[in-house]
Amino acid sequence: MATVSRVLNNDPVVAENTRKHVLQVINEVGYSPNALGRSLRKNSTRRILVLLPSIAHQFLSGVARGAEQAAWRRGYQIVFSVTHSNAELERKYVNMLLQRSVDGILFTTSQLTAQELSGLSAHYPAVMCSECVEGANLPYVGIDNEQAAYDVTRYLIEGGCQRIAIIVHLEDYSSRLRLKGYQKALLEKGIPDRIEYHIKGDYSITSGAHACRRLFSLPEPPDAVFAGSDLMAAGVIRRMYEMGLHPGEDAAIFGFDNIELARILTPSLSTVSQSKLQMGRKAMELLLEQIENPLCKQQNVRIGHKLIFRESTRRIETKYKQGRV
Repeated sequence: MATVSRVLNNDPVVAENTRKHVLQVINEVGYSPNALGRSLRKNSTRRILVLLPSIAHQFLSGVARGAEQAAWRRGYQIVFSVTHSNAELERKYVNMLLQRSVDGILFTTSQLTAQELSGLSAHYPAVMCSECVEGANLPYVGIDNEQAAYDVTRYLIEGGCQRIAIIVHLEDYSSRLRLKGYQKALLEKGIPDRIEYHIKGDYSITSGAHACRRLFSLPEPPDAVFAGSDLMAAGVIRRMYEMGLHPGEDAAIFGFDNIELARILTPSLSTVSQSKLQMGRKAMELLLEQIENPLCKQQNVRIGHKLIFRESTRRIETKYKQGRV
């Protein structure tokens, strides 16, 4: 048994003739190693749990691909599970880590409390990616959401926009940071922060369409709309057409995430780009470092963002460039 084990684990001390003989017998009898038994002996499953709120989330699917690539390179398998943004279901999945069915968890969002997440991270490998929970003490990989929203709002103001609306999902910490960046830019430029221009959305096309109806029914409709996701921006564009308005002309539209839809919309959508693959890869690398080196120091990692300018803000582009000269 010891010799067979050495062959299966590529131990260099095994003589080549012995290795060939053992492999021949393995092939003849159709032997396959017992993965569960190996995991029990080594106290490792080589599996990582990645939690997603939905299988239809276009941005997070890119993050998940990046995480999977990094895991495979290091010899780990990925277990994807969907929480449907349900805290009780999420806790059941977390039990997989507590019961040692997986070696670590990568959260792309979470409905757990900051206290629950901090307690988990204190004893088990866990990393949060893209979305974070305010006050939670666990490693996080993502962009500077406040700065990104500030950059967008400054761009719109310098392009001549004075009535800038924002659509955000305020239950998420990242959205609250985006609102903060938006307000900071308005304050710096002396533009009133009008509460009627703050619209709640849930990242969906439908919520963007509902927000659009409210905004363009105001006595003073906005001349720019900053949506906290490309899907909500798509909803704004669709509803503007239905209302007889011209997105990009009657109002500039700016999105967030740079998913594939942003490029093919009419007009094509200006948006904030954040590297999905890089974010997922870095988060997975941090998680595997925790697993393989439990004494490593926890850290947060900022991923850069970039403003992508397309047809939905072309009307203000010239004014923006003149203001920057």
